[in-house]
Amino acid sequence: MRIIFLLLFTLMLQAQERIVTLSPAIAEIVSGLGESSAIVGVSDYTLYPPQLSTRPKVGGYTTLSLERTLTLKPSLVIGLNHQQPFLSKLQHFGIKTKTITLGSTQEIASAIFQLGEQLHQPEAAKKMIQAISDAKTNAAHNENNETVLIVFANSSELSRGVYVAGHDLFFEEILESCHTQNAYKDSYNLQPILGIESIIASNPDQVLLLLGPLDKTDPMALKKQWMALPINAAKNHKITIIQNDYILIPSQRIAKSITTICQVLK
Repeated sequence: MRIIFLLLFTLMLQAQERIVTLSPAIAEIVSGLGESSAIVGVSDYTLYPPQLSTRPKVGGYTTLSLERTLTLKPSLVIGLNHQQPFLSKLQHFGIKTKTITLGSTQEIASAIFQLGEQLHQPEAAKKMIQAISDAKTNAAHNENNETVLIVFANSSELSRGVYVAGHDLFFEEILESCHTQNAYKDSYNLQPILGIESIIASNPDQVLLLLGPLDKTDPMALKKQWMALPINAAKNHKITIIQNDYILIPSQRIAKSITTICQVLK
């Protein structure tokens, strides 16, 4: 009888959890663990799963609102490592917080594991982590070991410079899974800005222009600018635009990103 009571008590505690997620990726991970109903607030631009898009918003990465967050009466707020100052303010109000890092695939897998433990969903976490591992193992391979420049293409003006994937993001690991190399060779790690001269100097064999679902950039106009550059990717017509709702998100859905990117680069 005592065991049954403890089980019921544990389930009641879980049912009472009220979670606020401070990034779209965190919301996706929590939902993937089967806890989307526990999410009472999300950050701006949270679009997946679709039902979360109508949940109350607490702000963006750098515009988080303490007042809006407190109004939701969360029992747990989950944020990224650079959001620790905001999470510390919530701790002063007695709110439990959790900080995770989502840079590399290993960090994403570790975050999934940690949240699986915290939310009492370890089996769901294992399946999500395994799906990422399987995607890397089964990724299509580029037989020519080509160099690839990954561009965050939310700016259509090349003259202003573009953000590209550096060396400390999961995109470089995806390129390795595809048997390709990052065309960006300088030492800056995260999202360096390249001007036209630097793009030409990197001379990538392929270019991937990544767009989020809300980007309003004209894809054809964007591709036309890149095709005019004197780089191998333009000469060989290997400039590809990828626009969907998961390609830029460091959640369990990087399994889909791995498959998508490697298939394009094959």
